[in-house]
Amino acid sequence: MTEQQADGPAPGEIPFGLLWGIKRSFVAYVRRMPDGQGSIHDGAVPLGENTILFPATEATSTDGDTFAFRGDVRFRGHGGMLFVRVAEPVITVRGDRAELSIADPYARVDADRVPLVTLQLAEGPAPEGARVWLGSDVRLTEAGAVLFNDVYQPGEEFEQLSVILPLAD
Repeated sequence: MTEQQADGPAPGEIPFGLLWGIKRSFVAYVRRMPDGQGSIHDGAVPLGENTILFPATEATSTDGDTFAFRGDVRFRGHGGMLFVRVAEPVITVRGDRAELSIADPYARVDADRVPLVTLQLAEGPAPEGARVWLGSDVRLTEAGAVLFNDVYQPGEEFEQLSVILPLAD
């Protein structure tokens, strides 16, 4: 897989933003393909083998209702028949559940967002100077299943995630 490296946190620094592995089995599948490719753009940073850091944007709310991130991760294979793009994720809290939506992978200009997964989001323990939210029970939406060419069904479990943000001044 190819990557366009962006500067990530220095060793020992807190990785602020969305930390997510999307779906490990899918990423492993793309890596095994003879023509499988992955690329990372627009500020997303790989952290180890199975995690991508999507840095927070200024659109992130301080009250914890909306978390917006930048970054663009693309997967290709099967002679171009496989194309999955996860870009500009936004988590919106809706009652006791949250939804992670992404930029429409096929839109050219300001299209509606695509709801990719739903999740439970709860505040978790944090290092000094940060706030942490942990996303569990991460489940693919109907629109997300279409994005993955219906290989995964709605409700399929995806990787847990974390949101780490600096404390507001």
